[in-house]
Amino acid sequence: MITFLSSILQATSINPIAGKFPAKTTNIIGMFGQFLPFILIALIFYFFIIRPQSKQRQMLQQMIYNLKPGNRIITKGGIIGTIKNIQNNSFILELHDGTKIEILKSAVISMLNEQK
Repeated sequence: MITFLSSILQATSINPIAGKFPAKTTNIIGMFGQFLPFILIALIFYFFIIRPQSKQRQMLQQMIYNLKPGNRIITKGGIIGTIKNIQNNSFILELHDGTKIEILKSAVISMLNEQK
């Protein structure tokens, strides 16, 4: 009878002395595997969304820095004009009909490349 009980205890992995289940060992690879999808999604977001936007923003800032009087630009509001004067944070634009307006540098979205 005792051998029968001891074989049942061994089969169920219960320690008869402590009365507890044995301690489980942690598997580092298994724990990493649970977080692998989240890491992959974060990498996809970085390389396909965040990085291209930061490069585009950097190129726009460089283009705005290199603008000079005489360049034709387009603003976020769709206004097309020629830069007449450059100030600290703004440009003075001359529109097609001769009207001059002041816009912020941050309102510029692109430069027109007109070849005559």
